[in-house]
Amino acid sequence: MRDTFQILAKFIERFGDEVEGRELQEPSQDTKVKLQQLARGTLSEPQRAELFLQLHHNPQWLPWLAQEVKALRGDAPDKVSGTSSA
Repeated sequence: MRDTFQILAKFIERFGDEVEGRELQEPSQDTKVKLQQLARGTLSEPQRAELFLQLHHNPQWLPWLAQEVKALRGDAPDKVSGTSSA
């Protein structure tokens, strides 16, 4: 077991600057508004292009966007029971 930790310590020492975790962050309020507008189809073309770039760099936001689309369609799961409202 000790060797395992030594191997890990050497790896981190050697590649520590390259091995970084990213905190999963919720979109900012401004980005949430743009995601809602995208889901509704009301976001302008330049804003869509910018938002798609942000989504490319933050794929963890895609489920949030999917939830917005589902909510607009009326089949978003109930947050408490997990069942569909439609």
